Amino acid sequence: MIIVIIWAISICALLVTSLMVFAGRQSMLGHETVDRIRARWAARAGIESTLAVMGHHTEEPEIDHALAMNLDMEVVAAGETDHGTWSILYDDLDGQRWPGPMDEHMKLNVNGDGRGYIAVIFSPLSWGVAPAIEDWIDEDDDPRDLGVERDYYLSLDARYEPRNDYLWHIAELELIAGLDPEDIRGEDWNLNNRLDENEDDGDGSLPEDEPDNRLEGGWAAYLTASTIADGATASGLPRLYFPATTVEELAERTGLQPSQAEALMNMAKEDGFELESLITTPLGVEADEDGGGPGSSASSGDSSVPPLEDWQITAIFDETTTNKPHQQAVGKLNINTVPRTLLLDMYTGQEDLVENILSMRRNRAEGITSIMDLRELPGMTDDLLWQLARTFTTRSNVYTITSRGRSGSSGAEVEIVTTVDRSTVPVRILEYREE
Repeated sequence: MIIVIIWAISICALLVTSLMVFAGRQSMLGHETVDRIRARWAARAGIESTLAVMGHHTEEPEIDHALAMNLDMEVVAAGETDHGTWSILYDDLDGQRWPGPMDEHMKLNVNGDGRGYIAVIFSPLSWGVAPAIEDWIDEDDDPRDLGVERDYYLSLDARYEPRNDYLWHIAELELIAGLDPEDIRGEDWNLNNRLDENEDDGDGSLPEDEPDNRLEGGWAAYLTASTIADGATASGLPRLYFPATTVEELAERTGLQPSQAEALMNMAKEDGFELESLITTPLGVEADEDGGGPGSSASSGDSSVPPLEDWQITAIFDETTTNKPHQQAVGKLNINTVPRTLLLDMYTGQEDLVENILSMRRNRAEGITSIMDLRELPGMTDDLLWQLARTFTTRSNVYTITSRGRSGSSGAEVEIVTTVDRSTVPVRILEYREE
């Protein structure tokens, strides 16, 4: 009997011990889950704070301060909740680390004129790749010289077809013949635009990297597929589309005289008209096929129409568009945020121009508020200003927010990477992923 009792006590003790171990493990798992939830919502709090800043500046912009929104986003780039903290950072092409979201408009858009620089910036690696990119985007199935089309991709073991349209994401370049993930991502293997521990430990872990406290981002550091033209205006009102507006509304919004507004409306009806042509083509002159840029044969417009002043051209750029509202156009580079490295690569042999631009934006706390401000640069001509206006803008629409939340109790971390478009209110989320 005593032996039975002892065995019963032993079994009960074993059961109680097992239950205690199980309960302890469940408790630990519960704490880990709670900590991850706290970290996740801390990261979300950082994103929501940033979106609130974007929405405010889209509706109530500071027209005399091109960097006002960026500075306000830096203020909310770090913060805390009741149980956690968040940080929003990015590393740029020049190796500098900045608080706040990354401006996608600091990169060349591969869906637009930006891919014209690929052969220059990435030579000799880009030899034969640039035609393949063109073939991936164009609508036909006829390969260019050194290019590949649908037949090639269908012959692979893992068969797929080219998009035959704009790239949706920069990582899609990895699908194009001649390009590998290492080319596109470099050290930034998760494409979060910030240097992680495993991307700065040498041979310690993948990916391969140099432990130099600098993020080498590969092609993705130069290129994007996300920028959007037009969007936010200086007035905070919806942008005027010429076929859907009136002379009176155009004059009221831009400060043009009625005769100027009427002449501009007539010019906008011509095929090939570009807003940038107003820099080189007087009002009342029909646009050439090249948009009225350098080489335009017209030398003077309607003498009864006063010529446009720079502030009026700025207002036209800020408030109007020639792009159909339902067809979003590819965005330009933001001259206030584009890295020095990219500018030098784009303007090889024009280093003086690059340094003059960088000097102007360094010496202005408010940044370059209008492309027309570049007229003040040494050696600036109308033709050069026209070229720069076709490439650059002073406001950005698309940003990538990399928000890392951290639990206050255990230090558990969750990172959220989201790309957003603030050209409309409310701000639109274009991409969202958690890590």
